[in-house]
Amino acid sequence: MTRVLGVHGVRNYKAADSTPQLGSNRLRTDWLAAIGEAVPGLDLETAYYADLLRSEKQSAEPADEELALVEQWARVWGVDPSGAQGRATGWLRWICGQVAERTGQKPAVVEKSVKLFFPEVTRYFATGRAPVRERVKASMLRHRPDVVVAHSLGSVVAYEALHDLAGELDVRLLLTLGSPLALPNAVFHRLDPGPLEGRGVRPPGVQRWVDIADVGDFVAVPKGELARVFDGVEGRPEISIAPLWPHSVLDYLKHPAVAEAIMAITR
Repeated sequence: MTRVLGVHGVRNYKAADSTPQLGSNRLRTDWLAAIGEAVPGLDLETAYYADLLRSEKQSAEPADEELALVEQWARVWGVDPSGAQGRATGWLRWICGQVAERTGQKPAVVEKSVKLFFPEVTRYFATGRAPVRERVKASMLRHRPDVVVAHSLGSVVAYEALHDLAGELDVRLLLTLGSPLALPNAVFHRLDPGPLEGRGVRPPGVQRWVDIADVGDFVAVPKGELARVFDGVEGRPEISIAPLWPHSVLDYLKHPAVAEAIMAITR
């Protein structure tokens, strides 16, 4: 059997997950339903960390730290953040509208992507990095996967965790889905370990790294940059998983490119 460890992205906390194991079991069921038929014989587990990034404080307005990351994201799309007054909900909506014009997507879809992604990214880099990484590393050492499948923010966690575990694991495939690893300043320049001479390094112990990103995924930007700024990455260009919501992990897992990447290491 092929041992696979899934590392989830943002917005995976559920109140019913009273323990990390319950959260992991729930995600495992969902991921297996999405990919299990296409790739038989998987020994799949998931590393659950959503509870460690959950905010206890609910706020209608985004925090300054989140807005700073949104500024960096907007510049990737060629949007000047100073084009709107203030820095709050109206400012955020204006930026999302500008990006929507450039991509032909609905502004509500862009705004949803931003609001789902940046709060947890902010918490990860501010206070959550150490506990999240430790939990994911523990899952890696326990399951000893042949394949690590990492979605969204989970690709950042997996990248850093695999570097931490250099020499302790032999991972045949790192498969990143909808990854923001190349997002300048907001993510790329904050990685640990950081870039060397402007380039990221494939984690030691990872034999092959394949990146899959929907052409309309607003989190996986700049488009096509992952394979250009990280050594040893194989990109899969021009893939469309779900035009109406192009960042869903379950839609990514159902795409034939995911099954093909995993099946390739078993031949």
